[in-house]
Amino acid sequence: MSVISRAEAPPPATARQLVRRGELLDAGRRIFERDGYHGATVSAIVALAGLSQGAFYLYFGDKKAIFSALQEEMATLLRRRIYWATRDEPDPGRRLRAGLRSFFEFYEEYRDYNRRLSIEGLGIDESFEARQRELHETLAAAFGPTFQQLGIATPALAAFGLIGMASQLAYWQHFHLPAKERRTPDRLAQACAGLFLEGAQSHFAEGGSNAAGQ
Repeated sequence: MSVISRAEAPPPATARQLVRRGELLDAGRRIFERDGYHGATVSAIVALAGLSQGAFYLYFGDKKAIFSALQEEMATLLRRRIYWATRDEPDPGRRLRAGLRSFFEFYEEYRDYNRRLSIEGLGIDESFEARQRELHETLAAAFGPTFQQLGIATPALAAFGLIGMASQLAYWQHFHLPAKERRTPDRLAQACAGLFLEGAQSHFAEGGSNAAGQ
C-alpha cells in the first residue's frame, strides 16, 4: 500500500529556519534509528528536537516527508564525502580505495540509519526506492572513469557490482560480526578493492596476507 504524504512545506527562507530544519532532521534520524520508521512519531521527533509540532509542520508535511528529506540529505552527504576523498588522486587504484574508504566511513558513522533505510525505508513507498536507485546510479557514474582507466570493459556493470558488494560487506561487518572482528574502514576498503579487482582466489587465499580475519 502506498503511503501518501501531505503537501510539502515551502523551503526554509532564513538562516534561522535552516537551523531549525536541520535540528528536526537530526532528531528525526535519531528517532528513526531508535524506533524504526513505523515506530517513529512526529511527537517523539519534536520532543527530541525541543520544538513544537507546529514548528515541525512549518518544514515537513508529515513523518514520510521528513524521512524523505533525511534520505536526500544523507545521500548528498555520502556523494560529497566520496567526491572530496577522490578528486585529487590521479592513480585509479588508489582512487578506488579512497572512494571505498569514504563509503565505509560513512556507513560506520551512520550504521543504524543505513540499516533502517535498507530494512524498512525501501519498502515504505516506491519513491524511497527510486531515490536510493538514483544514488546508486550517481555513484556508479562517478566510479565509471576510474574503471575505464583500470581497463575494465564494462565500467557501468562493474560499478554497480562494486556498490552492491560494498553495501553487503558494510552490513555484514556491522550487524553480523562481533566488534573485535570488525575491520577499520581503511582495511575494509583495501579488502573490498582487492576482492573486486583481483578476485577472491588470488586475494584471500588461505594463509595469504589478506586472508579472512586479517
